[in-house]
Amino acid sequence: MTFWFIIFGIFFCTFLCYQRTRYSYWTRRNVEQLKPHFLLGHIPKLKGMNHKEFMQEVYDSFKGKQRLVGVYIFTKPVAVILDLDLVKAVLIKDFNNFASRMTYKNEKDILSQHLFNVEAELWRPLRTKFSPTFTSGKIKFMFPTVRKLCADFLQTFEEAVEKSNLINVHYFNSLFTVDVIGTCFFGIECNSLKDPEAEFLKVSSKIFSRSNFNVRWHLFKQTYVGFMKFMGFKRFPQFVEDFFRNVVCEGFKAREKQQILRNDFVDILIDLKKSGELNLSYDQISAQLFIFFTAGFETSSTSMSYALFELAKYSDTQNKLRQDIWEVLQKHNHVMSYEALMDMKYLDCVLTETLRMYPPLPFLQRVALNDYKVHGTDVIIEKNTEVFIPAYGIHYDPNIFDNPKQFQPERFLPGGEWVKSHPQSFLGFGDGPRNCIALRFGRMITKLGLISLLTKFKFSQPSTKNSEEIEFSNHSMVLVPKGGVYLKVEKI
Repeated sequence: MTFWFIIFGIFFCTFLCYQRTRYSYWTRRNVEQLKPHFLLGHIPKLKGMNHKEFMQEVYDSFKGKQRLVGVYIFTKPVAVILDLDLVKAVLIKDFNNFASRMTYKNEKDILSQHLFNVEAELWRPLRTKFSPTFTSGKIKFMFPTVRKLCADFLQTFEEAVEKSNLINVHYFNSLFTVDVIGTCFFGIECNSLKDPEAEFLKVSSKIFSRSNFNVRWHLFKQTYVGFMKFMGFKRFPQFVEDFFRNVVCEGFKAREKQQILRNDFVDILIDLKKSGELNLSYDQISAQLFIFFTAGFETSSTSMSYALFELAKYSDTQNKLRQDIWEVLQKHNHVMSYEALMDMKYLDCVLTETLRMYPPLPFLQRVALNDYKVHGTDVIIEKNTEVFIPAYGIHYDPNIFDNPKQFQPERFLPGGEWVKSHPQSFLGFGDGPRNCIALRFGRMITKLGLISLLTKFKFSQPSTKNSEEIEFSNHSMVLVPKGGVYLKVEKI
């Protein structure tokens, strides 16, 4: 008994020494840090928190005082960048040293091998091949398809308003964006607007509405990859992986057999596979389809929902936007053309302000590929150290944006507040070479969806379910509203 007590004592003391050494990583490098919690580092409360709140305590504690600070994700040291010049260095100026987004590498986790996640070596050729899909010319080519789906969207929305004027706009926006992404990217008619039980919609809702997902577990999986591999854990449920693998196998075989050409994203992947240029397997192709579908549909639908929520709060802004849309359409002979969309400058400001207040990713991630000396300091960010940039905290910093909780699209007008600000003070789509590849396409479908609704309906906050702020889900990788966004809707 005494022997085992001694063994346990030695093990416990050794573990405490390891913890103390590990949690002094940043102080030993003369970098400020918050006091970490035993085993959990700086995430003791994350089970009941969402990604938005993760970096907020760190940002609020050190903003304006330090250029970067240290935190611990469990026992892993992470550098948090607070200075905007240093943000620019990481994302743009010294991008080659921060070209990877995260250290998570699990070959058994098929759906993690996508453009958003993969290391720099694979990301560069993938980005080069996919970028032509998102040029202005390609976006303009897809415009008529999205406009047609807007008509279906409007019809479904009108039918819902006839039954009740209290509408969960997030739900209907999701139907619209699922159909747009499915049609434009993959040539698949998802039929979500006509069939609420459509398979793509059911799968997408399970991805972003999982009750078993929480931020702590998500970060644990990213931190202890070796343990995840050993236990066979994956970042996404098996049924999601099976669904996208089946879509790829069936869709690709059908196209190759029938020699179907749609000039879409799938055609690019088929060409890459045939040429052997990137030696893409069906599993890797499944991962690309997965990220473009899930990221495209959810970020667009939530951006539309958040914009409508703020416009319902500020009726003067809503009226101003509607008037601007009508005036532009009048200039273009009442035709909703691509050129007319590009002319709607105030709508662009509304969307940008929405993304400031509701960035899809509340913090950005990068990895130091080599030791990196922080300019103007003696601090070294060591190779393979993860770097976090708290986009949400920056967007709500009153020293950067006046009245940051106030919805003010005018900030982004020519000569407005943001023009005079640091260019990295807005990170709604990330920044630098590894920013959102589909930002033009995302903005197009979001704006077309908003135009369709605002020209036919007026939105206001209902007396029931009324709230000054949106409550966010704790069970999503991106900033998703908990329980939907309910607004009072009236026909114009």
